[in-house]
Amino acid sequence: MATGVKARTGAGYRRKNSVIITLIAVLTVFALVMAVYNIVKGNWLFLAAWLIAAVLAATYVLIRINTVYPTYIAVSGTSLYMKNWSNDFLPYDYGNKIKILSEFIPAKTKLVEIPVDEIGAVLIGTKNFIKRNVSGDSEFVSNIKALEKSKDFYRKKTISSMDIFYVETYDNECYYMPIAKFSANDVMKIIRVIQKRNPDLIVKSSSRDYRSLRAARA
Repeated sequence: MATGVKARTGAGYRRKNSVIITLIAVLTVFALVMAVYNIVKGNWLFLAAWLIAAVLAATYVLIRINTVYPTYIAVSGTSLYMKNWSNDFLPYDYGNKIKILSEFIPAKTKLVEIPVDEIGAVLIGTKNFIKRNVSGDSEFVSNIKALEKSKDFYRKKTISSMDIFYVETYDNECYYMPIAKFSANDVMKIIRVIQKRNPDLIVKSSSRDYRSLRAARA
């Protein structure tokens, strides 16, 4: 992708997580060292404990990296780019067939390119706000149902509270991704760029972080 306007997780949030990730990575290495030490000593119980600690710490690091860094929205040239997790909503593989592993495997990412002049509407808000403003048979509504029925309370709470960036084209194609912890100013810059090319763009938002968009044309 050529250089353009990009929105991603805020700089402060990224710095904070860089520190956390570094500390946990150091603990992971320490746990591995202790595991090797206990192999030499023949302390098999402690070996198992340190190996479990190392696996959990390493998993946390991978998921945290996948949460903070890879996703973004950008406008470059005549296209809007949205890089999101392949499962659309969460940084881990919650759909894995082996349920016990679902929260320990980082989700893959995907990048979509949308011509700016084909975008008819942009919505920003919670899943319920998006559902109220799109067709009941849209792909978004269909895909969110599985998460709404999840027995995992933390997962349901996360999905219910996150802000989502939703794009709909004039051909009724839709694209969407979470923008939790994104820089609101940068997201609004993205929208302004789209509006310059599409003066009739419909913009709606329910989020307090995007109050200035509420007065936009609807």
